[in-house]
Amino acid sequence: MNPSLEPRTIGSLEQMWRKSKALFSVWFAHMTVYRAEILIWMLSGVVPLIMMSVWIGKAAASGGEIEGFTPASFAAYFLAAWVSQQLTVAWVAWEMDFQIRQGELSSRLLRPLDPFWEHFFRHFSERFVRGPFILIIVIAGSLIVPGTRLTPDLWHVLLYLLVINLAFAMRFLIAYCIGVLCFWLENATAFDEFFYVLLTFLAGGFAPLEFYPPAARAIIEWTPFPYLVYYPARVLTGALTAPEILHVIGVQLLWIAVFFVLRAVLWKAGLKRYGAVGA
Repeated sequence: MNPSLEPRTIGSLEQMWRKSKALFSVWFAHMTVYRAEILIWMLSGVVPLIMMSVWIGKAAASGGEIEGFTPASFAAYFLAAWVSQQLTVAWVAWEMDFQIRQGELSSRLLRPLDPFWEHFFRHFSERFVRGPFILIIVIAGSLIVPGTRLTPDLWHVLLYLLVINLAFAMRFLIAYCIGVLCFWLENATAFDEFFYVLLTFLAGGFAPLEFYPPAARAIIEWTPFPYLVYYPARVLTGALTAPEILHVIGVQLLWIAVFFVLRAVLWKAGLKRYGAVGA
């Protein structure tokens, strides 16, 4: 083994770490300027909170429980689903669509860093700006329904942090793949809007998957949707066993690998087309 490889590897890792810190710092500072706008975005995604009140009312009308869910467990689930939804927001498809159509991508390609990472750290830092608002709404929501406990212990919180970050990576890669389609389409954002509609209905924001018809749930399980919101929420609330959590993590990693490879293929082919038209 060449002994010079180790220092070279360490140097590369240090350089990557410095670039990551710089990108995070810059985009975090940028995102804090738009705190009010971010709060408005958050309030526009209140479907799980609305459905929480609906299902709590149904449980109360049914004697206090439906399919094992009590008002307190409904509140915990939908609060966790809302938090998961907020932490997996991705708008990169809209940014890519604009940059490709307007030719802004040309100047970004001259930089010594793949534009992918700039978009990634912009999204990643924005989640930290959402943090205080999320905490306030979760505390308020927990106080509304007596006995609501969002998570059973710190261990499930740590597992949730792992699962929700994998879910964020999935959502970001999916949105990036959609955005790259603008190399071939006049408007790729329509696909992102369609994906968001599917996500709203199939990710568990309207109801836990336990309430879906068995045939429909079997199909949904083969898609990435439940691994973006439903399963992270169930991890946080302590509803899954250790083997089930490992299964969720494994499926998430598989979807991340699929969309990472797909993004690379689409990006390489799209750049050839982009350069061919003189951009």
